[in-house]
Amino acid sequence: MSRYYVRGGRKIIPRSARAGVFFPITRLWRGLRRVTHHRYRISEGAPVYLAAVIDYLVAEVMELAGNAAREFKRARITPRHIFLAIANDEEVHQFLKHVTIAQGGVVPKIHPNLIKVSPGKKAATAAATATAPITVGKSTASKATTAPKAKVAATKPVVKKVKAAPAVSSLPFKGKPKKADSIPDGSGGFLTLSEKKLFLGQKLTVMQGDLVKMSADAIVHPTSSNYHLGGQVGQAIQRAGGKEFQQEVDNLQKSHGSIGSAEAAICPGHKFAAKFVIHVNSPTWNEANALQNLDKAVKNVLRLADEKNLKSVALPSISSGNAGFPKQTAAQVILAAIRDYFSTAKLSSLKQIYFVLYDVESVNIYSTELARLDG
Repeated sequence: MSRYYVRGGRKIIPRSARAGVFFPITRLWRGLRRVTHHRYRISEGAPVYLAAVIDYLVAEVMELAGNAAREFKRARITPRHIFLAIANDEEVHQFLKHVTIAQGGVVPKIHPNLIKVSPGKKAATAAATATAPITVGKSTASKATTAPKAKVAATKPVVKKVKAAPAVSSLPFKGKPKKADSIPDGSGGFLTLSEKKLFLGQKLTVMQGDLVKMSADAIVHPTSSNYHLGGQVGQAIQRAGGKEFQQEVDNLQKSHGSIGSAEAAICPGHKFAAKFVIHVNSPTWNEANALQNLDKAVKNVLRLADEKNLKSVALPSISSGNAGFPKQTAAQVILAAIRDYFSTAKLSSLKQIYFVLYDVESVNIYSTELARLDG
């Protein structure tokens, strides 16, 4: 469609074409004057900025809605796809939370007790309060549903120093990758190496830095059945948390006892950025069904975070230290477990998964495996 018209033998270029936007600037200017009843002076730049904002919002929503339509194997975007796109993106949903999408339907909200569980497993219990410890393991109900399998968007490799300043997202239709969320850590920032976004909006980010300094809602502590803090991650958490955190671990052990292989338990954090610490009994390489147990351990961690309504979790390379797992094998199992969990979860509060690694070898392995991860 032509972006100009001819009047009186002269070619007239509209203001929207000159500004490089699609929405009509003159019409928006008239609408602003009508809404304000001509009481205020509308500057020349106001409708231009408004048109650019609407352009960006439409591009963002249509990109997400297109992903939803493709996931449901539809060639046309429907109001339902637009509704799901808005509901599954935290920032867009916050901006448009009071907007009603006609014929968009609703997001299903089913109580866990009403979900049919596998034979031999108990129904999931209601989520406890924010301060109560919870243990998730073999007795936890399966939350697998018939929700459509999630696909993974294209990898957006980024190498930058993330600082404490607020992150600014670039326009997606300009082809620029979005910046990762800012993670203040008191030492200048973390090095973000690669990132991938899943279909429902969850982001997987590989970072190099100190796990204890992450400002995620929870950090994961690979441990043994008695919550041993002698590993590399455990020692760092114990040094940072001090006696207060040790007391929380002791209270957790007294109230819930030991945790079996691949089970997880949570307790509050102290004197570091994370609000909670999720202890997971990481399986060893030489035990029976080691791969299946590692997969189960990761899913138990995510399920526990969802029960606490957490939005972000930071993980080390579980089981690849003293547990003896080859680093590449552990990375493959952990990434696949996270993908499968979000593929089957009906609803999830989690929006960000950080892989916080220290050594260069682990960083390279996770960056490579994240790039290979598919839906």
